[in-house]
Amino acid sequence: MSRVGWICAMSLAMVSLLALMLFAPSCSGVLADKDPGPNAGQRAMIDRKYGMFLHYGMNTYLGVEWSNGKTPAGCYAPPADIASKAASWVRNARRAGMRSIVLTVKHHDGFCLWDSRYTDYDVMHPDVENKVDIVRVVSDACRDEGIAFSIYYSLWDRHEASYRDKDPYSYIRFMKNQLQELMTGYGPVSELWFDGAWDRKIDDWYLQEVYDFVKSLQPACQIAVNHTIGKRPVDMRRGDTIKYFPADFRLWDPYLPMADDNKIYLHKGREYYLPYESTQTISVLGNWFSNPADTTVRDVDELEEIFYVATANDNCLLLNVPPGKDGAQRPEYVRRITELADRLGIREGRPFPVSAKLPASRVRAIASSVWGGDTLHWGARYAVDSDVSTAWQGDSVATLTLHFPQRRSFSGVAIITGRGSIRRYDLEACRQGTWSCFQRGVIDPAREPASFMGYGFINLSLPESVEADSLRIVIGESNGKPQIYSIRLKE
Repeated sequence: MSRVGWICAMSLAMVSLLALMLFAPSCSGVLADKDPGPNAGQRAMIDRKYGMFLHYGMNTYLGVEWSNGKTPAGCYAPPADIASKAASWVRNARRAGMRSIVLTVKHHDGFCLWDSRYTDYDVMHPDVENKVDIVRVVSDACRDEGIAFSIYYSLWDRHEASYRDKDPYSYIRFMKNQLQELMTGYGPVSELWFDGAWDRKIDDWYLQEVYDFVKSLQPACQIAVNHTIGKRPVDMRRGDTIKYFPADFRLWDPYLPMADDNKIYLHKGREYYLPYESTQTISVLGNWFSNPADTTVRDVDELEEIFYVATANDNCLLLNVPPGKDGAQRPEYVRRITELADRLGIREGRPFPVSAKLPASRVRAIASSVWGGDTLHWGARYAVDSDVSTAWQGDSVATLTLHFPQRRSFSGVAIITGRGSIRRYDLEACRQGTWSCFQRGVIDPAREPASFMGYGFINLSLPESVEADSLRIVIGESNGKPQIYSIRLKE
């Protein structure tokens, strides 16, 4: 090669190297100067902000949260007017200012809410008396009401025979066939919410193939697997590896995000922007499917706090409002989400509040002990934060004291505990430096209400109002690990 040719070749090589440096994806150790931001699909999801989660199906009629897929299809027994009832779920969501619906089209039991060609364990089974394609009704109603339609689909399938095949890909073929039905037969699908991945090794889910397949059918659909990062929000850190990759957003139900929620996560050294979607139940006890024994409902103050914490920092909230056996959502549920809409000023799709009204640290909590000294995960502050999934946990016999910024007057106390964790307690009020007991209680663990999330509930209406500068709960007997998820005073 001539000297001139060598110089030209070297110049071309330098230009190519410079181009690679400028346009190569950011890698660990050589990260981009500017953080990646939301793409168009993520921005549309962030703008939707607030939606309704709908848990409905076989479990509704069994009165359980999980079933094993062996229940006869005829146990699913919707009323004759289920189509009109299902459409009303969407109308209720729109009136409450929600912008999206996420419907559980298939839970872990494998029972499908649509007419699938690949299984008879669905709403059209011969033994189901009132045969209605619930996915069709809800997706049509979403288009009519002008809100986004999305689906929850359980990866784990306790009914389908191919799931138990020695070759894990046998079930992937089945799943892709069902996803093709859902992604081509019901119009636009805004989100695909996968759950149950914990039942298999990650590689056995073929997530990249499934993700690409769905995107080929619905390019704008935002996809994620529950437990996306593999950590609770309090443990998520910038640069953590994405456990269930690929993903368009993060999930870990039912936790709320941290105030300084990080959005940047890694896969094979490349950075990805992932907003967080919180899922919360309108039930105080944390049940997802309707259960006649659970009559609890969160108050509007608590829901307002949850809304602002969940949707701050470009994150999203799904509030679970389940229909019952009669196909209707409980009137008290509908009233509460409507009250929240009025509080937020978003009824009938009005604009969301411009600024986040995050709750101030109004109450200071001090505990006599914290389990294992781990204040990051079990600190006293978790008893008074907005996240009912986080708890203070103490040692055996313990005391939790709440100091108010100013004197409080209250006539009721609602405490979410760990079910069976507190057996005997005293509630004491401090006024002008003097403590006095105003309530003593004994809890029989066998009589506590059923809660999928493992919650107990102390709901007290006091015979007369109590004024206090501080409140103290003295736990006289426990299971060794007393837990308090939330303490709320009622005026």
